[in-house]
Amino acid sequence: MSDQSYPHETIVWVKQRLDELDAIIGEVEKSSAELEGKVRAEAEQALVKLKESRLTIGRQYDRLLAEADDVKQGAKELQDALDDEWVEVETSLQSFLAAAAGEAGAVRRLVVARADAQRQSWEASLQAFRDQATETVEKARQDLDAAIRRLSDEADKFQAKIGEAKDAGDESWAAVKTGLAEAKEVHDRTIEKIKGAFAKLF
Repeated sequence: MSDQSYPHETIVWVKQRLDELDAIIGEVEKSSAELEGKVRAEAEQALVKLKESRLTIGRQYDRLLAEADDVKQGAKELQDALDDEWVEVETSLQSFLAAAAGEAGAVRRLVVARADAQRQSWEASLQAFRDQATETVEKARQDLDAAIRRLSDEADKFQAKIGEAKDAGDESWAAVKTGLAEAKEVHDRTIEKIKGAFAKLF
């Protein structure tokens, strides 16, 4: 991943985690209400930890958005901190699942909610990638069409000058060669732009 895209990728990753965590918290809240006694107390303790993690990740996400322009260097450190906090999320989730082990319906709803949140995040990421690819390919196609038109114009000029140059001296041939070299330069620059646009996709 390029340095330029790293902050964007981190923002997307954190947003996906927040969406997933919101789904988890929603299901744990519903399920905790159905539990009783010691099991309910353990589930509520896990819920408190999940909400604390949600607040921590939410603050870090807000910070990341606020500093997105100059976060390139700090993004790695922030990603590490978020990874550490996500370990806390997973640990708290496992505590809840252990507490609710006898409640298959609650566990199933939680797993389904989490899977659905992950699926939606992946679909959103895939759509964003498709949109970016479509835009890049269209821009590259337009650049190439423009370069081909310029080359065609230069070729027409060259063809017209060939007849003139038969009777002309070295100066006319030099002008024709210069025109062709300029057209080739434009073509080469356009091809490089296309390659660069595609490289940004990966």
